[in-house]
Amino acid sequence: MKTKNAFEAFLAYQEKMGMSGKTILNDRVYLLGSLSHSIHDIDIADLKKTDVAKVIEAGRSHGRYGAQRSVVVLRKFLKYLKYSGEPAPFRWQDIRIPSVPQKKNEYLTEEELEQLLDAIDISTPAGLRTRTLLEVLYATGMRIGEVIPMNRDDVDWEKKEAIITNVKSHERQKVYFSDRSLCWLKRYLENRRDDNSALFISGRARLVRGSSGGYIRNHLQELAEKLGIKKQIKHHLFRKTFVTHLLQRKADIMCVKDLARHRSERTTLQNYAGVSRERSKTVHTGIMNGLLE
Repeated sequence: MKTKNAFEAFLAYQEKMGMSGKTILNDRVYLLGSLSHSIHDIDIADLKKTDVAKVIEAGRSHGRYGAQRSVVVLRKFLKYLKYSGEPAPFRWQDIRIPSVPQKKNEYLTEEELEQLLDAIDISTPAGLRTRTLLEVLYATGMRIGEVIPMNRDDVDWEKKEAIITNVKSHERQKVYFSDRSLCWLKRYLENRRDDNSALFISGRARLVRGSSGGYIRNHLQELAEKLGIKKQIKHHLFRKTFVTHLLQRKADIMCVKDLARHRSERTTLQNYAGVSRERSKTVHTGIMNGLLE
């Protein structure tokens, strides 16, 4: 049997096993992408370990993590074949998952953050909204998809917090505002002349995801370049900055995990590792220069 003839049965099996719709959809992308472009016409009995290289090569078209994720899906597929009575000539456990070059922990320094925020022209409604939105993203660590659905009455001004829906887990979770972010939010809302219940609007309608994306990518990127900030400016950068600044200020890593609402400590540790490497150089420089003086 050709490998391609087992793809749909594999996806159906995942559904029966209770896999999430997102997982099944992602696996389908790689089955119809990198695996289809590399091993779909090979008989299952004729598969060789050398064919993994073809999957890796085809997987690179899916981006930075494409090769790695393609091999993960291949392993899952071969595991399914074994259980279904169509085992491949080699064990799926023997396939090594390729490593991915470590992603740079990109964030704004405190100085860069202030420079960029202060460079926004708040004399216009759009400018004031953008400044306020970024202040809220940085202070709370929210994702843009979590801020957009918020309404005015979601904010508890007295407790300086809000209950929002996590865009990944769909759980209701609590986030905390800083005094500064609430001052900007109050200023923004007082300058609005509408009765829309949405916390952030574009014109007179609720802000939708992507509606300010062009502004972030273009205008703020231009401001950043003028200020000498050589980083890709996007909404998520402010969440990364939030997490990194907490770690730099020596916040307990489990507290940071809770504040960032990470499902796994591993995600927080990835940020922590980046901060630790930067701190290691500073410590080394200080100690060694002190020894040499």
